[in-house]
Amino acid sequence: MKTIVLLMIVLAQIAGAKVLSATYEVSYGIFDTMGTADARLEIRDDQTYTIRIEARTTGLAKTLSNNRIEIYESHGIVQNGRLVPQKYAKTRRTDSKKLIKIYTFDHANKTVWRETIEKDEWDRVKNDYYATDDILSLFFNFNHYMNPRKNRSIAAIGGNKKDGRIDVVFPGKSETALMKQKLEIEGGEFLKVILNDRIFASERGELLINLGSDGLCDKAILEDVLFFGDIVGRRVK
Repeated sequence: MKTIVLLMIVLAQIAGAKVLSATYEVSYGIFDTMGTADARLEIRDDQTYTIRIEARTTGLAKTLSNNRIEIYESHGIVQNGRLVPQKYAKTRRTDSKKLIKIYTFDHANKTVWRETIEKDEWDRVKNDYYATDDILSLFFNFNHYMNPRKNRSIAAIGGNKKDGRIDVVFPGKSETALMKQKLEIEGGEFLKVILNDRIFASERGELLINLGSDGLCDKAILEDVLFFGDIVGRRVK
């Protein structure tokens, strides 16, 4: 399910609007449509923002996952055109379980606190690493990393558990041609994002990304997943 959400939000950018939204579908091997997700960014007049992603399994995947739903939210302020998160929350629930994780940013002390709520249990600990972004704000802030246009590593709360590292690779001419063929898209911006995490049976979680003219991800592919081939995320609205 984490893959569904990442395919939905990866490399989206602010397009200068107060409200930005999109809907995506994910297909995976024998599952025609494995899940859907709705993404929404709202920037208010007081220069606070909210990002919300709700991802749901559908069809056979819904049955096999016990009706799994995941909700990701980022809340914070806007400074100099950049989203600065103050709280990041993740809710995962099925018909029988519910788990909530809340990350609170203390930017002044370069610390992030993590709360975990499951059934009647609750704990609050210092997160293993600090980052200025969560995974939602990072991708909506990505335009700030585009100049200069070079390969780089960026950390984000909500990335891999060890250090949140995400690698962004700008392909050369020959690799771009291969990506166009694979994604079946000619126009837009082409990028590779490495999540440095085991996503399904993909060793490092390597995503091929195409950005549309509005800066949102139009299509993304997680390549060569064991047994089923590629996982494909596609914007439908």
